[in-house]
Amino acid sequence: MPIRHTAPPGPNCATSMDELDAIEPAFAFRERGRPAAVVARSSRLSPGRRRGVAVFGACAACLGLLLAPALSLRLRADHRSGVAQVETVTLADGSLVQLAPLSAIAVDYGAGRRDVRLLKGEAFFSVVPDRAHPFRVIGERATVTVFGTAFDVREAPGAGQSTEVSVAHGRVGVASRTGKAALLVAGQGAAVDRVGDLHHLALPATQVAAWRERHLIVQDEPVSQAIDRLRPWFGGMIVTRGDALDRQRLTGVFNAADPVGALRGMARAYGGRITVIGDWLVVYSQD
Repeated sequence: MPIRHTAPPGPNCATSMDELDAIEPAFAFRERGRPAAVVARSSRLSPGRRRGVAVFGACAACLGLLLAPALSLRLRADHRSGVAQVETVTLADGSLVQLAPLSAIAVDYGAGRRDVRLLKGEAFFSVVPDRAHPFRVIGERATVTVFGTAFDVREAPGAGQSTEVSVAHGRVGVASRTGKAALLVAGQGAAVDRVGDLHHLALPATQVAAWRERHLIVQDEPVSQAIDRLRPWFGGMIVTRGDALDRQRLTGVFNAADPVGALRGMARAYGGRITVIGDWLVVYSQD
């Protein structure tokens, strides 16, 4: 079965020997009183050294590609949370934001604005009422507008790739980037997918942002998506094997504070297999 993991460096990260040979003469220079041909011959790298330079360059380029998103997020975010950490942020107007693990926000208050951009992950907002200054949460695919309420916003990763909103109390307006809109009340939710379509959801208000109590509530979701929701709670790597993970649907309540135990519970209920390697790697297989 295929193993899902970070894709290996692509062909654009490689540098061929021919390319090095084409570039190298440009760096040859003529020393005073010394023939240019001698300089070019003495400055040419041996095949072994050229290969080492090529490998080093490819590794450096690919490492840069891997680190660039994390560096960009660090520069853009005003507040971030770590693995298995729930962080509480008090904004300038007294509104509270609780960040789920591995989440990040950027805050833009001023000139009548109360804007928060959800850069990554999930957050629960308890907004101080101010009808003169709407509070907005700007996600990747949708914008949420409120005057005073409590609600959760999640940027779903992986195959889901949607912006999900659920309301604990009050009223929330959700608008997609394609103009689709909905007004939600307590116990209602919506998911805006990658093409801008808006799908209505139902979730009891008492279960909104249950992750604040370290509970992972899964309702008729593919096992693969449930595992994605556990990843921010685990300090190592979770590798999945088997196409059945996308087909098998899961419902249950799991302890997010014990991600390995939660994975074992999923495996027992749905015929999966768990292999734990040290404290940093878990392989979940299901045929």
